[in-house]
Amino acid sequence: MWRRFRASVMGVLWGSLIGVNAQVAKPIKWACIGNSITAGYPDVNLAYAPRLAALLGPQFSIQNDGVSATTLLKKGDLPYWTKGKLDSVFAFKPDIISIKLGTNDTKSYNWAHGSEFVADLSKLVDTLAAMPSHPQIWLCLPCPIFANTYGIADSILTKYIIPDIQQVAAAKRLNIIDVNTPLRSHANLFSDGVHPTAAGSDSLAAIFYRTFIFNDKTTRVACIGNSITQYVGTVSGSQGADSYPSQLNMLLGKTYVTQNYGISGTFMQKQSPLPYWTNGRLPQVFAFKPNVITISLGTNDARATNWNTVRFLTDYRAFIDTLKKSISPTPTLYMCLPMPSWMVNGAWQFDNGTAGNGISNDLIRDSVLPAMKKVAAEKGIATIDLNTPMQDWKSYVVDGVHPNAKGQDTLAQVIYRALTVPVSISKPEYRARESKLKSGSGESAFLVGSEKNYSVDGRMAPPSKPFLHGNPVEPRAGKTALPEAETR
Repeated sequence: MWRRFRASVMGVLWGSLIGVNAQVAKPIKWACIGNSITAGYPDVNLAYAPRLAALLGPQFSIQNDGVSATTLLKKGDLPYWTKGKLDSVFAFKPDIISIKLGTNDTKSYNWAHGSEFVADLSKLVDTLAAMPSHPQIWLCLPCPIFANTYGIADSILTKYIIPDIQQVAAAKRLNIIDVNTPLRSHANLFSDGVHPTAAGSDSLAAIFYRTFIFNDKTTRVACIGNSITQYVGTVSGSQGADSYPSQLNMLLGKTYVTQNYGISGTFMQKQSPLPYWTNGRLPQVFAFKPNVITISLGTNDARATNWNTVRFLTDYRAFIDTLKKSISPTPTLYMCLPMPSWMVNGAWQFDNGTAGNGISNDLIRDSVLPAMKKVAAEKGIATIDLNTPMQDWKSYVVDGVHPNAKGQDTLAQVIYRALTVPVSISKPEYRARESKLKSGSGESAFLVGSEKNYSVDGRMAPPSKPFLHGNPVEPRAGKTALPEAETR
């Protein structure tokens, strides 16, 4: 159910009751059930599962549970029920399961039992749906068959198996990943008429990815920002899974996909050394068609020689207008108020070679924050206060600007709470990584998602065209706020 947030323009603060621990961020687990096409044949490096993982980002954990030659039919020569990896699937406790079986069922001696296909697939779905993790289940229409290799017949696949899968999907109200239609005219992507080449597996992964993100069960969240958002490459030992966009996705759960559109060094002001307008990732943001956008810019603008109030106000207003006009349906926007900066050895840091021109907390406090609140009030944009929660956690920001993994986790918790449980409190103290919450007084190193969308010929598609085949289900008109986050 979609929830509209009409947050006060004075800001949305992350809050909770005294004694309630912070939510624990857990990777979103996806189990890929299938045959040799899933397992990777003749080389496991040809599997589409790791390619799908690269597209979705480090917040997703993709497990390849494909087993060569297996059938969906229980009476097949190698039934997945007993010869597959169901034990592995259950042990994994997945949040999402995709089932890509049916190719080997087309062999004549297997299809002799074809009248049981619908019942067996229905039983498999019911068995998996009963798991304690309550996984979201996707049924896949198998790849086209271009040669009668191994006795595998495209005629049976097309005439019987695909309609049977569609019948079960309709009866169980499951979404379908159709890899058959977009690949049917691309025999060149299959080495032996059955198994995909590397380029074919790239395309399979891209079809999985695009179908998953562009459907009415998935909420897309774009995190625009600078190096604090990018995270990887800014702090020693930083990993993509620890960035706050990845942590946020883990908190929100399996019906969300967040993408990290942070670019180190970027400014809000157009007249600056590195404006996000031209050096950021706006084309990729537009292609992603997010339902929700968080904007975390302004930190780099807080330098004495770069700050200009009039320019900042003008450009921020234009930035909001650009996002609203360029994406349909219009996304819900959240303006993140920048976290503080600190002096190191008596100086503001990252001065870009000009002494005294580092990122100044005085400017953040006295100029950037008031300007952002003014724009938010004018545009009716909700704000998320990242400044107040971080004021007491200088220990998480060793270089004076960039939070470490604990700081990133704290930012994710703040944003998660603001998006899902908006509660105003006077002055919270957060320590998300240590699961303690006390009530107080009074070119990017991380490229995922549409940046790596392959077309069916195996080449990367232009970022402005992330969906090339099929008819993705777009968000319903009027979806302008986050649905309630699921309990994980």
